[in-house]
Amino acid sequence: MPPPPPPLGRFGVEVTARTLVRASDPPPGFPAVLPVSNLDLILGSFNVSLIVVYPAPARGFAAVAAAVRAALPAFLSRFFPFAGRVVADAATGIPEVACDNAGAELVLADAGVALADVDFADADRSLGTIQLPYEQGIALSLQLVRFKCGGFSMSWGTNHLLVDGHGLTALPTAWAEMLRTGGLSWEPHHDRRSLFRPRSPPRHGASLDAEFTRYAPGSLVNPLLAAALVRRNYVVGADDLDRLRAAASTASRRATRLEALSAHVWKLLAAATHGSDARCRLAWLVDGRRRLDPAKYDPTLVSSYLGNVVTYASRESPVEAITSSPLADVAAMAGAAIGEVFRQERYEELVDWMELRKAAAFKNGEKWTETVGIGTGSPAVVVSAFVPFRVDGDFGFGSPALVMPWVRPGRLGSAAMTVARSPREDGSWVVSARLWPRLADAIEADPDAVLKPATAARLGLARRAPAAADVARHASRL
Repeated sequence: MPPPPPPLGRFGVEVTARTLVRASDPPPGFPAVLPVSNLDLILGSFNVSLIVVYPAPARGFAAVAAAVRAALPAFLSRFFPFAGRVVADAATGIPEVACDNAGAELVLADAGVALADVDFADADRSLGTIQLPYEQGIALSLQLVRFKCGGFSMSWGTNHLLVDGHGLTALPTAWAEMLRTGGLSWEPHHDRRSLFRPRSPPRHGASLDAEFTRYAPGSLVNPLLAAALVRRNYVVGADDLDRLRAAASTASRRATRLEALSAHVWKLLAAATHGSDARCRLAWLVDGRRRLDPAKYDPTLVSSYLGNVVTYASRESPVEAITSSPLADVAAMAGAAIGEVFRQERYEELVDWMELRKAAAFKNGEKWTETVGIGTGSPAVVVSAFVPFRVDGDFGFGSPALVMPWVRPGRLGSAAMTVARSPREDGSWVVSARLWPRLADAIEADPDAVLKPATAARLGLARRAPAAADVARHASRL
């Protein structure tokens, strides 16, 4: 059997329709303006998307588009802030959400390529092309892109002020439940400031100041240096994860799979850094919901809260120490770094830190970013872990083959990896990475080949006859 043809390079996506869709039944008494929390403000206002890719459904793309058009108004009625706009308060400059039912954006587009021919290993030429730019103030840009094979992508574009990883992945899961059942088994909690109020008086440790840098041209790497990073997608098989975990564990400590993969990546970073810098760093963006005291933070509200409950952990180490240490020791270092921020007090300090600064800063148009992500100092890889969040994306047209967040990072110069679980739920993970070429070379030269290029075949998007859909059993009742 001849090998499949190589994937295409760049392909075009043509927008065929762009409309605004309003909530059909706005909740009575909903506030006209929804303030965001101090935790939302720390991460700041920028666009973030979740790209969900589906093989060809039996009923075709026209049925998909019709179902989305029909269901979106009711969905927005339950997730009403996403029908609004992210704006700045005229007096303070602080971002907020205008819940005016201005409408979510619904975009339909055609891609001039089959999914099997997309070079998914090149993230810019795949996910970066599928996800279409949208205006900064849009609270939801729902984008359907049809491919020549009949497959499609559904991208959930929003603003990071409104969601963290937990909230972003909750959107397609709630969407699928509403279309399959006609209802929703939980109610989203939209009141941002009721959960995370500053203490009186606000207070925090002095070390917190060093974790943040003003996002301003003088603090950032120049745009050409930032553009030199390459974006790659990888697949990590379940067997490789199990093997890494076994190697990263000891008789007295069993490593998590994230710690094991982090340790492996840290060793690759140390190898790429060797001879250029004596030290290197790994950082993690972690969700803190499970660490909040249930006596103070209602678990039901916390689980249905879509806003930001995340923070960064980081650890710097000598390159030689990472290179020479057993994988289990490096995994323990990763676990210790993450454990240090898995404290309720950490989030309370962050709320207070922002409370003390936001009045003056936002009035002057300032915002912050995490220092570890800037790209100055020792080389750093920032790992965003989406693996705790399972996405049920079957809204009547089959399960997705790929679910991956997407962010355009601007002038941030550190390397980054987003780790998500495969929607096949076979224990494998998908990694979308932004890397210095030297680190990308180290990954490709890795004799263990843990991070394998995310080809269409590895993602389950190779050419095949459309499966007889289980669509009929999941017909929308909205």
